[in-house]
Amino acid sequence: MIVVTSNYLRTKDLAMVRKYARYVLNRMVRPSVQSKSRIAIKILGEQEIKDAADLLDLKKYKAWCTYDGVDENGTKKFTVVLDQKHVNKKGKKPLTRLKNLLIDLGHELVHVKQYLNNEMFDYKNGEVRHKGVVFDASYMEDEEAYYESPWEIEAYGREYGLYKMFCHHLKQERSKK
Repeated sequence: MIVVTSNYLRTKDLAMVRKYARYVLNRMVRPSVQSKSRIAIKILGEQEIKDAADLLDLKKYKAWCTYDGVDENGTKKFTVVLDQKHVNKKGKKPLTRLKNLLIDLGHELVHVKQYLNNEMFDYKNGEVRHKGVVFDASYMEDEEAYYESPWEIEAYGREYGLYKMFCHHLKQERSKK
């Protein structure tokens, strides 16, 4: 299940964000795995973020994804936070308005994919296992190590391409009508 919330977006824009999220996940995660997940996508402004560390993250990284664990039904829960500043208020069409936001969302959904497909696992001590290799917590303290981590290389490498494929998909949908 995908839930999108925002105090900043129009109804059409919220629908576009949801459609994009579904499109991206369908490309990377089997439907049976998706059915056992809940992804809360929150488009927030700085004033809505109370935690100082989260506010710094929003300013520095524009977005983030958290794996919130598994509920009593076995559903994996995620929260994706996106910065509402990445909505182009001058754009007339949803894709124009939402381009940067959707690119950021694509990046974060790659991380959701990594968790859902059991490619990635976080340990309580800060270590991360990615595709069988354990990385110590220093990757979060050293900016160079962060950008060199394989999960970030994959996410940064796919974010723009996912957006372009979605645009192409929408064009094909329109031409069939």
